[in-house]
Amino acid sequence: MPMDNPALTRFGELVQAAAELRPLELAELHEIGGVLSEVILTAAALAIRVEAESATLGKRYVLRDATGDPDPEARLAEVRQRMRRMVDLLQKADLHARRSHVAINRIVQTDPDAATGQPVASGS
Repeated sequence: MPMDNPALTRFGELVQAAAELRPLELAELHEIGGVLSEVILTAAALAIRVEAESATLGKRYVLRDATGDPDPEARLAEVRQRMRRMVDLLQKADLHARRSHVAINRIVQTDPDAATGQPVASGS
């Protein structure tokens, strides 16, 4: 599930805003959980692909371990294990990103002068 260009652009903009340490707008905070979820799921898909590719690498190439270990397949097995672990952690992170997205989207701006505490209408 690759991210499309607008999603990548928006992710970059939100990262830049955070790097500038400027206060984020409420609308940006509403958006961040969804954007983070998309980035996390894309990273998980990439890790799944790396795991699959590392399983067939020894069949496609003559390999050796640069450190002199006689079994390059052991390194590839380590890569596969680490990718599986990464996917597990990313799935957990995605759950928290989505839950944060839901929670922050329940927060609305109110008019401090209004006694009702109702959300500010769009366009005001």
